[in-house]
Amino acid sequence: MKLSRRVFSQGLLKLGMGAGASAPLLSHSAFDTSFESAFDFGWFSSKDNNERWLSAQGRDSENYSLGWINPKLESSDKVTTKFRGHGLCQNPAKPEQVIMFSRRPGTQGIRLNITTNEQDGHFDCVEDRHMHGHGCYSADGKWLFCAETKISTGEGKITVRDGETLELVNEFSSFGIGPHEIALMPDGFTIVVANGGLLTHPDSGRKVLNLASMRSTLSYIDSRTGKLISEHLLPETKASIRHLDVAKDGTVAIALQVQRKAMAHDELTPLAAIHKPGQEIKVLEAPEPLMVKLNDYMGSVAIHNEARLAAFTSPKGDLAMFWHLDDLTLQGYHSFHDVCGLTISQDSKYFVLSNSAGKIRQIDAHTLKRDKAKSLHFPNKSWDNHMISVIGL
Repeated sequence: MKLSRRVFSQGLLKLGMGAGASAPLLSHSAFDTSFESAFDFGWFSSKDNNERWLSAQGRDSENYSLGWINPKLESSDKVTTKFRGHGLCQNPAKPEQVIMFSRRPGTQGIRLNITTNEQDGHFDCVEDRHMHGHGCYSADGKWLFCAETKISTGEGKITVRDGETLELVNEFSSFGIGPHEIALMPDGFTIVVANGGLLTHPDSGRKVLNLASMRSTLSYIDSRTGKLISEHLLPETKASIRHLDVAKDGTVAIALQVQRKAMAHDELTPLAAIHKPGQEIKVLEAPEPLMVKLNDYMGSVAIHNEARLAAFTSPKGDLAMFWHLDDLTLQGYHSFHDVCGLTISQDSKYFVLSNSAGKIRQIDAHTLKRDKAKSLHFPNKSWDNHMISVIGL
């Protein structure tokens, strides 16, 4: 699909405006929520003083770690892992437990106790498996699901581990190749899987071995039976579904990475999309100057439920972008070098962004303006691709 050329009014597409500039497009009722109504959502709590943002970090094997930030104290700390981490998830039944998964093609995961700030669990893939950097817990915290690949065949697998002991107890098919991010749907038993469709092998590093035949799907699987419920494809066959987030109503926002060298044309391809129950995937369009800047790569996605916004980050494009979940319109963007980490603050006021230079920015979720007073910088940290927000206990 070729995007039409459009021009934003008032010079909003002048991308040379300088790093850190934000361009909100406040034309939608999503921003009608009054500030006073925040109290109705229970957004303000003494617990907010214990908020933490967790992320893999480190520039080399000697410094790889699971790091965290206390935004109120403007402090950070870490536990060293010796492997490069990627995604994280929190146990809903025991919120003091946070898992970090190793980056593809890693084979390790650790559990951090955020009460003691100590690692209290570790697990490795079984032989002939490697991880894809993501996982999620069951609604009751009894099971930990991990996205993995069977190396000898290239088959995608969802492995099932005991939520307490972290021992492997089962596995089922991901119904695709290269399962990347996975998440639990609001019904409490369906797992949505971003099957990236890209076949790799640890002996070849991150080289894609199946560009001609790649097939990326968004798959819904019953975690109780391992059976496929449904799968959905994108219009562009060379777009890989890699990351996702799930809204409270079951809307799934998906971030894409295009394999440009495998495409039979040179047209721009949307890199963000949503899927709603009972519908097909709908791509999210943006003006061509922004699309070009993204360099075919989105890295993270996070949904703000109250504002009905999905935020996407592109480290290759130095941009964070914001679309409305219902009318699918682009609401704004923010320029930030090598931005990728993305989460929602516990009070729901901000999108929190991180980059590899150790910088943190907060974007007001209702105006999409950067709150410069809340920017943080940790020069000795290099935040990796993903970030989660938790309440420290």
